[in-house]
Amino acid sequence: MDRRDFLRLSAAGLIGLSIGPAADAAESLSGKKGKRGKRSKDGSYSVIILGDTHYDTAPDTYYHTGYSDPNPTREANHRKEFARNAEMWADRCPRLVKRAACLVDDNTKLVYQTGDIIQGDTSGVDAQAKMLSDAFEYLKEAMGAAPLVTVAGNHDLRGKKDSEAREGYKKFMPERLSKELGTEVEGLDFAFRIGPDAFIAVNFNKPDDETVKRLLKETEGARYTFILCHAPVFPYDGSKYSNWYYHGKDKDNTARNTMRELFAKRNVIVLCGHTHSTEFLDWYGDGGRITQMTMNSVWKDEATGQYNVMAEGIEGYGAISGSELFDEFRPGVKGYSYARSAGCYKMNVSDEGITVDFYAGDSTRPSAHFVLR
Repeated sequence: MDRRDFLRLSAAGLIGLSIGPAADAAESLSGKKGKRGKRSKDGSYSVIILGDTHYDTAPDTYYHTGYSDPNPTREANHRKEFARNAEMWADRCPRLVKRAACLVDDNTKLVYQTGDIIQGDTSGVDAQAKMLSDAFEYLKEAMGAAPLVTVAGNHDLRGKKDSEAREGYKKFMPERLSKELGTEVEGLDFAFRIGPDAFIAVNFNKPDDETVKRLLKETEGARYTFILCHAPVFPYDGSKYSNWYYHGKDKDNTARNTMRELFAKRNVIVLCGHTHSTEFLDWYGDGGRITQMTMNSVWKDEATGQYNVMAEGIEGYGAISGSELFDEFRPGVKGYSYARSAGCYKMNVSDEGITVDFYAGDSTRPSAHFVLR
C-alpha cells in the first residue's frame, strides 16, 4: 500500500480503529474543515504532549484506602510516591497543566499523555476506574476540545491486586477513548490517524506483537508513523529499571529485535514516557530509522522544572550508568540528549518535518527545541 492508498482508505475510515474523530472535535482528525479550523496546505498541525503525570491527591486515604503490598519495602516506597504526588499536585502540576493548555491553538489536533496518568495502587476495580476517570476528566477539562489520548502505563495497571487494577483500566479507558476518537477502542493496542499520518498505540506492559504488526500493515503508506508507547523502545540511562523498555522486561530478544526491525523499516517516531526524563534519541539501523522522544510531566521538585542537560552526543548514551546494556545500541545512535526535567511539549508536524518544543516546569518560553524529522 502506498501513501495514496493510505489516504484513500483513511478518508473512508477503514484504517484500524480510525473511523472518525470525536464529535466535539468536528473532523479535526480527518484533516477537513471543522471547529478547530482548516487543514493547512502543508499538512501541518500540532500535538500537545504531557508525559507521566501520576495524578494523585492528599490525604492518601482518598485513593489508596485498603491498599497494601506483601513486600513491606515496596509498600514503603509506594507510600513515599503518594506523598510526592500529593505535594506536586497541590501546586506545581496544576501550573504545568495550565501552561500546557495555553499551547493549544486552532491547529492542535490531539492532546497525548504518555501513560502513568495516575499513581494507581488502589484497592480494587472500582477504585482504579475512579482514579482514572478523575485524572482523565481533569486533563480533558483543562485541555479543551481536541481529542485526548493516553496509553497504558505500568502504574495505570498497578494495585493491591494487579488483576483488579487491569480490570479497572479496561472498565474505564477503552470506552472513554472511544468517545474521544469517535470509534470503538476495544483493547490496549489501537490505531488512529490525523490526516496523512498514522498513530499506533502500543501496550508495553504485555506486548501483543501480532496486533501491532497488523496495525503497521493496515497503516502502510502513511506520511509519518508515530508509535505511542509508555516505555521506550531503546533502554534509557539509569542505574535502576534500564530493562523497562519494549520487550526488555521479558528478555525476549527475538521478539524485541523483530519489532525493532519492523519499526525501523517504517522509520517510526516513538513518543514515550516512563523514565521521568526528557530524552531525545535518533537511531539508524535495521534498514531504517527510529527517532525516540521521551517526555516527563512529573514535576517532583523545583529543580526538575529547569532544563539541565546531563548527557549529550553519541558518547553520552549510556555514560551515566556505564552499563554494557547500551553497547548493542550505541553504534546506531546519531543524536542524543538527556535531562531529568519535567514540563510539557508541543510537537509541530508538517510536510517539512517534525519538531518538538519543550517547556520546562511552567515556563512561558521553550526551554529546548528538538528536530525529530
